[in-house]
Amino acid sequence: MAVWQYQLNIIPKSAIIEKYGEIPNELFIDEKGWKDYWDNVKFDNGFPDPEFEDARTIKWWKNKALNIQEIANQIDKLVKRGDWSNDKDFIGWKGDSEKEEDNDCHIAFNEKTLVISEFQFRTDLRNLEKARKFMEGMLKICAENDLLVMNTDGLLYEPEMEIIFEDIKKSNAVKFLTNPVKFIEEIAEDEDNRLRIEPKKQNIWNKIKSIFN
Repeated sequence: MAVWQYQLNIIPKSAIIEKYGEIPNELFIDEKGWKDYWDNVKFDNGFPDPEFEDARTIKWWKNKALNIQEIANQIDKLVKRGDWSNDKDFIGWKGDSEKEEDNDCHIAFNEKTLVISEFQFRTDLRNLEKARKFMEGMLKICAENDLLVMNTDGLLYEPEMEIIFEDIKKSNAVKFLTNPVKFIEEIAEDEDNRLRIEPKKQNIWNKIKSIFN
């Protein structure tokens, strides 16, 4: 994902209510679980399913029907299909980055059952006029099909532009676009802190293990 893109995952509202009995403000994302997964995963035969449950691994679409072709036709009006989108179980869209419309979207699904495994879109925030047009179009599709959107931190929202705009203002994409130097410096500082802390954690863990060995 480009640093100027703002990502939202799409989830059926009814699936959220069935699991929680209500619509929570935030869904749990197991950041540690994902770090361990990517550090240790072996790609011998595609991407194996993680062995933990969080908002990204739950099969929200398992019992939910959506007319994929109809939705795809609507998205075609907002952004062009990617040249690489030829799979029978995947439809992808990709805008023109050089024209500051690096908007993209994809729907992954089971070819036989048509059950969706992932539906998400990313908005290029470099050109606000183009960003708003794409975002409003995608949110309209979500609203018409009783779908919610979730940001990368697990925060869950109704597909309303005013609500999403408030979240966009706090996003890394906006932080980068408004002050790229400060944004990069903060990332560098976080990485320096991580490199200093990790050896300390390892030393403590080694001491604990030595007590029981």
